Amino acid sequence: MQVTVEKPDQGLEHKMTVSFPAGNLNADIEKRLNEIRRNVKMDGFRPGKVPLNVVKQRHGAQVHQEVMGDALQKAFYEAIEQEGLQVAGYPMFDDLDDKGENVTFTARFETYPEIEVPEFGGVSLEVIESSVTDKDVKTMIDRLREQRMAWKPSKSGAKKVKKGDQVIIDFAGKVDGELFEGGSAENVPLEIGSGRMIPGFEDEIIGMKKGEEKTIEVTFPEEYQAENLKGKPATFDVTVHSISTKQLPEIDEEFIKSFGVEEGTEEALTSEIKDSMEKELKRTVESKNRNAAMEAIKDIVDVQLPKALVDQEVKSLMDRAVQNMQQQGMKAEDVSVEASQFEDQAQGRVKLGLILGDIIKANNLEATDEDVEAYIAEQASSYEDPSEVVQWYAQNPGARSEIRAVLVENKVAEKVMAEAKTKKVKKAFDEVIGQNM
Repeated sequence: MQVTVEKPDQGLEHKMTVSFPAGNLNADIEKRLNEIRRNVKMDGFRPGKVPLNVVKQRHGAQVHQEVMGDALQKAFYEAIEQEGLQVAGYPMFDDLDDKGENVTFTARFETYPEIEVPEFGGVSLEVIESSVTDKDVKTMIDRLREQRMAWKPSKSGAKKVKKGDQVIIDFAGKVDGELFEGGSAENVPLEIGSGRMIPGFEDEIIGMKKGEEKTIEVTFPEEYQAENLKGKPATFDVTVHSISTKQLPEIDEEFIKSFGVEEGTEEALTSEIKDSMEKELKRTVESKNRNAAMEAIKDIVDVQLPKALVDQEVKSLMDRAVQNMQQQGMKAEDVSVEASQFEDQAQGRVKLGLILGDIIKANNLEATDEDVEAYIAEQASSYEDPSEVVQWYAQNPGARSEIRAVLVENKVAEKVMAEAKTKKVKKAFDEVIGQNM
C-alpha cells in the first residue's frame, strides 16, 4: 500500500492519497454474490439454484459498492495507523479510481490538534465553601410546612387584608371608561404578594375588609402581552368576599411520619433533613467548583478546533433540545431549532473535551472500579431502597461510564485546585442550592 500525506500550512485538514492492489476485491465480490445466491428467492428457480450471472445482474452494483466501501475504510485506517495520525471526526473520500490493477483514492480529514498541557500555577480560581446551619434546617422545615399549609377563612369583619393573605374577589377592569375583554372575573382566589396581577393591583387591596368595595387605579406595563393594553391606565372595581390566612401544620407525629421519619420526633426529622441537605450541598459545591476549574483551564489554553467535532456536537445538542421540547408536550412539527443557536456551546464543549483528554493522559488520571462503586453507594444512600439503585447501575454500563467520566473530571479539578491560586468564597446554603430542594 502506498500512502502520500499532504499536511496543511494552517488548520487541521489533511489530504491523503492511498493506493492498494485491487487483486482481492473481485474475489471478495464473488464471495459476497455467492452468499446472496445461496439465500436469494426468485420465481422459477429453487432456493440456491439461481444462476450466478442473474444474481450479478440484480445485486452486482450494490455488492460492488459495499465491498469497495469496506475496502476503502480498511485501507484508510491502516494508512492512518501507518502514518501515526489521529483522525477527528469522519473522513471524506474523493477521486476514486478502481479501473486498473490498483485502487487509488484520496481522503480529506481533520486531525486532533496538538495541545500544550498548561501549568496550573498561573490559574486564579474562586472556590466555594459552604455549610448547613441550624437556621438553614429551620427554613427548610418551614418550607415543608408551607407545602402542607391550608387557608383558614377569617370570621371577623374587622380583619384587614395584609400581605400573605388570600382573598376571594370580584373585579371589573375598565380602560377609558369601557370594560375590556378579559378584564373581569368573579370569585377569584388571589394570594396578596404573589405577583399574579399587574403591578400595583395587589398592593391596593391591602387594608380592605370583607364585603368592602373599592375602585383602584393602575397602569399596564409597557411590556404587557396584550398590544391594546400596553402602557394604558386602567381602573378596577374590586369587591372582597372573604379573607383567609395561612394555617401551617403543627410539627407533630403525623406530620413527621408523612415524610418517612418513623421515629415521629422533631429531633429525628431535623436530623434527617440536615443529613439530606448536607449531602445535596456537598454534591452541588463539588459540581460548581469542578465547573469553575474546567472554565479556568479552558480560558488559558488556545487550541484549534476540528470542525467535524464541533459539527457533531452541534447536532447532538440540537437533537437533545428537540427531544426535551417534545417531552414537554410540543408537537414535532412545532419544534424549530437552528444550528447557530448551539455553535458557541458546542465549541466550548469540544475545546474542554480536547484539553481534558490531554491533561488526563499526561497525568495518568483514572477512576478505579472501587471509586465508581463508592460513588454509586453514596448516591444510593439518599434513596428509600439503596439496593435498587445499586442494581440499576449494575445493569446499565452506560450510566457507570458516565460516573467514571465525572470522577475523572473530579480528579482533574482537584489537581487544578491544588496547584492554582485559589480564593475561598463562603456562601450560604441558599446561595449555592437556591430553591431547588
